[in-house]
Amino acid sequence: MKISWSCLGNLLFVGLIASVMRLDFAVAQGTVTVESNLVYGTAVDYTGSNVSLTLDAYYVNGTQTNRPVVMLTHGGGFGAGDKGYTVAQGNFYPDMATAFATNGFVTFSINYRLWPGCSGDCTQEVDMAVEDVMTALNWIRAHSVYYGVDATRVLIGGDSAGGGLAVNASYRSTNANSFLGCISLWGGMPPYGTDVHPVYAYPIISQTPPTCMIHGTADTVVPYATSVILSSNLTAAAIYNELHPLVGYNHYPVMVNSVYDTNLVSTIINYMIAFAGLTTGHLQPTVPVRLGAHFLQVADGQFSFDITGPSNVTVAIERSTDQLSTWQAIATNQLPSGATWSTNAASTVSQFYRARIISP
Repeated sequence: MKISWSCLGNLLFVGLIASVMRLDFAVAQGTVTVESNLVYGTAVDYTGSNVSLTLDAYYVNGTQTNRPVVMLTHGGGFGAGDKGYTVAQGNFYPDMATAFATNGFVTFSINYRLWPGCSGDCTQEVDMAVEDVMTALNWIRAHSVYYGVDATRVLIGGDSAGGGLAVNASYRSTNANSFLGCISLWGGMPPYGTDVHPVYAYPIISQTPPTCMIHGTADTVVPYATSVILSSNLTAAAIYNELHPLVGYNHYPVMVNSVYDTNLVSTIINYMIAFAGLTTGHLQPTVPVRLGAHFLQVADGQFSFDITGPSNVTVAIERSTDQLSTWQAIATNQLPSGATWSTNAASTVSQFYRARIISP
């Protein structure tokens, strides 16, 4: 069933979240084991040298089997970055990996071949990185019994160049059905800057995985429009997708002036875990509320969107005016009811809205 919602007013930025499940990523459900610098393969880098390819594995000890997999690919412009802590990245990747592990996933944060100073769109470097992702996936498949995972339920995600890598690895037709979902955190492809160009180099097909995009609206390295265009193209192809704007944030928003924003990290991780659960079937509800076509008309400030989802559920529309820290319920409706919610109240504060299943 479908229900249409429209919002009127002076809302320059609106955040949309599909069936978000707020999970406190800091609450462990067991002791997380971290196995570091495991060699998943060897390859020849851009200098012609043989290099070892390594990953870190995060999982909760126990007898669990058939757990879903999350692969993380770090950012760094395809010339820098790392799967673990760095001064530039902070603890973002270990925090994400730990959060997924404590929520029932097994996480593999991987390093891949880098090419500092690669020219133009870095096609050769991207091809090498995609090859490394698939080598890592084959290694995970070969070790699925040891880690207690179902290697047919794999999600890939990363930030910046790592987000672009996640998109291109999972969108290639040769890798069709290898990934159940993709997460792009302000993801983009070289050359970086204010010019907008697609984050993906391959046609969107029916096997293109559901995709979650989280992106700062003030990004000057990978423009926010990059994710808007991807979301629109996925929607046109009937591919499930979520676009979560981070209002007013620039590139790599979790680290501002060398300060690691743990509150924003928590918010981003909650989005990711909710999406991962929906796409891998690991968390309820297994049938998601889907955001449909949405648009922003700057001239009159009107924003509207459609929501489709399972019948006989109650959906709450919630609003945040404090950068996603707290949410206030402003309307509830059953999906089959076809009701419309609107407000004419002008606002001088950036506002986020989300649709969330609250029952059954």
